[in-house]
Amino acid sequence: MVELKWKGKVEKEDIISKTNEIKPFHIIDIYPSINIDSKVDDRWENLLIWGENKVVMNSLLEEFKNKISLIYIDPPFATGGNFNLKIQIGENGNYIDDIAYEDKWKEGLKSYLDFMRERLILMKSLLTNSGSIFLHLDWHISHYIKVIMDEIFGYDNFRNEIIWAYPAASVKTRRYFIRSYDTILFYSKSDDYIFKDDPNIYQEFSNRVKNALKKDDKGIYYYRGGSHNGKKLSRKVYVEKEGIFPRDVWSDIPYIRANTSEYQGFSTQKPERLLKRIILASTNKNDIVTDFFCGSGTTLAVAEKLVRRWIGCDLNKHAIHMTRKRILNIDKSNDILDWKKIYKKKPQSFKILGVRKMEELDAIAYKLLKRKAQDNKIINKSPNLYVKIHQHDNKINVELTDYEIPFIDLISDKVKENIKSFSDWIDYWAVDFVPQNNIFKNMWFSCRTPKVRTLALKSDIYQYDISGIYNILVKTIDIFGIETIVSHEIKLA
Repeated sequence: MVELKWKGKVEKEDIISKTNEIKPFHIIDIYPSINIDSKVDDRWENLLIWGENKVVMNSLLEEFKNKISLIYIDPPFATGGNFNLKIQIGENGNYIDDIAYEDKWKEGLKSYLDFMRERLILMKSLLTNSGSIFLHLDWHISHYIKVIMDEIFGYDNFRNEIIWAYPAASVKTRRYFIRSYDTILFYSKSDDYIFKDDPNIYQEFSNRVKNALKKDDKGIYYYRGGSHNGKKLSRKVYVEKEGIFPRDVWSDIPYIRANTSEYQGFSTQKPERLLKRIILASTNKNDIVTDFFCGSGTTLAVAEKLVRRWIGCDLNKHAIHMTRKRILNIDKSNDILDWKKIYKKKPQSFKILGVRKMEELDAIAYKLLKRKAQDNKIINKSPNLYVKIHQHDNKINVELTDYEIPFIDLISDKVKENIKSFSDWIDYWAVDFVPQNNIFKNMWFSCRTPKVRTLALKSDIYQYDISGIYNILVKTIDIFGIETIVSHEIKLA
């Protein structure tokens, strides 16, 4: 076996044996909405986890070792740059760019290779024996990672180097050929792996073939030419499936633009149709699909639509919130199996977990602060949330009436000039009408999405069946990512 060597490379056994980073998860949120038509398992709740993925994977090993069917990751590419997400403000379409993640490595290539290798070893331990991993990279680093993947997963378990080719944006360079593709390395854990011939993953026929297709009473066909004894021949070839089984060059899936329906404002967001092909080819319904660099949540959204169980993880709090909103609004997105239609199904139950409790860290993106405040981004004073409870007999609804930022003097003028109403501070709010066990259940919510910027300021009406005293919880998440929860007691006769 050929191995890549570098100074300080840790032995594989030492990485697996480490247990000092195992930490219990805290429940941050519960979303009890259930898609009855396609529920996968009454005992299962999908998981969105906020935390450093190495720590998260160590903590998942006890329950999920050898249980995950597919891992797709789109990690940093060692580009040396920063990648942004958009924090949108209010209803007018204005936004501030925040750093989603830094792709800079103080010790250069060595530290990047250490970072990736440690995580890939943990990922292999989580995969079931019939499972697969798809690792999305580009020209910067794919050749180094290929050698590391051969070491970890085995040279014989390398299945494909997939080229995702897409039209290049306007590039002015004339110093090298324009780069317009990514590389996806596909490995299985063993030789006994899931791989399916599903018509929904097929690539379209070429224009030449489509123009040659004809139809008779037996179906759709084309003529295939040939010759015999110098005489030209042709015969009908009937088409059984619409398209061709995918080659390893995928040029039929466009990249995400700001005007596309699935756009979330995340600079490295990948298309849902890319994940559709991977998930359908490599998993069965109810299998567990994971993404430990989940970003804007593309993998999780596609897994949800294809009735797979899912686990997602990201270190960036805004990415977790972006994914939360994407899953909650999935019924308004495109149907992954018929892109021209709307999906129309509510998400299955899911939890948001954290390695740390959300309130332990309220750090504000520095671009939202005045320059003099950027060195100290931790906010100790919580915003003030004001609500009004409307009650008629046993029917209740909640109205937001005001929201005050106590650290307003620290906020940049560019942000403040976009605030026209108190509600412009708020990106999401929810109500738990029947709280239990100090865990917030999002029984009703309203949020802004990249395409729909309006926010309802009154909740739907909730009807109680039993009289008594209830403490309603109301939660907001503002443009800084800060959560605020207030409690209001009501009495029902």
